[in-house]
Amino acid sequence: MSLVDDVWHKHIPSKVFVLVWRLLRNMLPTKDNLVHRGVLLSTNAACVGGCVDSESATHLFLHCNVFGSLWSLVRNWLGISSLSSGDLRSHFIQFTKTTGMPRVSHLYFRIIWFATIWVIWKERNNRIFQNTVTAPFVLIDKIKLHSFFWLKSKQVDFIYNYVHWGKNSLLCMGIL
Repeated sequence: MSLVDDVWHKHIPSKVFVLVWRLLRNMLPTKDNLVHRGVLLSTNAACVGGCVDSESATHLFLHCNVFGSLWSLVRNWLGISSLSSGDLRSHFIQFTKTTGMPRVSHLYFRIIWFATIWVIWKERNNRIFQNTVTAPFVLIDKIKLHSFFWLKSKQVDFIYNYVHWGKNSLLCMGIL
């Protein structure tokens, strides 16, 4: 199965699928890619999260103290253990096929992974273009909300409401 087959799913809005497809091919306009293309000077490549590191896709989505830390909030919400922080493709596979979880849960974890990527990218762009900063607890709520709406709109047998999803996601996945 190809990477496109892995990332495409009917539950995911096409604009989010395209974002992830571009992300996993390192084709997003992150600052390091813009420097490489000659659009930005290397002096302007610092991460928008306030880090001193260059804003690469791997840094932004996994290692940044601000944006990468959302993954620990997601894991806490789900009640799952931590993942290794390798590259983005490895992270995608590890997260969506969480060890010890039944296969039926893989769809849910994939949707949550996509929602987290979407929220990080939207927040990054809001910081750059609108000069706004959203608190991490609001961002995790956005992840819960996006994943809930994507499930609710496409999966007719998903009978849970947002409160159940936000508090007992593993139960909603049929794991507990």
